[in-house]
Amino acid sequence: MGIGRLGAATLMLLVAGSAAAQEPAPMAGPPAGQDAIFWYPAPSRCTYFTPEAKAAFRFDDPGTWRFAFLVMRETKAENPVERGYVMVDGVLRELEKVRSGADGAQANVTVWRSAGEPRVNVNMTVRETGHTAEATELEGTMTLIRGGGRTEIAVEGNCIG
Repeated sequence: MGIGRLGAATLMLLVAGSAAAQEPAPMAGPPAGQDAIFWYPAPSRCTYFTPEAKAAFRFDDPGTWRFAFLVMRETKAENPVERGYVMVDGVLRELEKVRSGADGAQANVTVWRSAGEPRVNVNMTVRETGHTAEATELEGTMTLIRGGGRTEIAVEGNCIG
């Protein structure tokens, strides 16, 4: 004799509820680094791809909208605030900008950090490779940092405005 549909549904809810109530285990080691953000349409100021994802990107194909990093700007504020977004170990993380400026090689370095735990920092080091009336083309590296672990990823992208 089986437990029936109602019993099976109750059992599934209990299992799901107990799994959801558990705190996630802190991640150790470097972030995975191959995670991509699927965001269509991405209302971003800056979009960064891995070189492979940029080669596959087609504006009219939502399935190709896979980003390594996004920057969005709060436009209604008197002093607009930028937020960064990165996917780390399957979790979309919102980041705040800590500082930005040129390094010794004249590349632009922007340091981002997450607000929550486990703490994730992202260093974007990019150089301008082209410029149009609408956008600035960039390429460089994104370094994901968690604890003592680091993962560096090549990125290509653009920023508007």
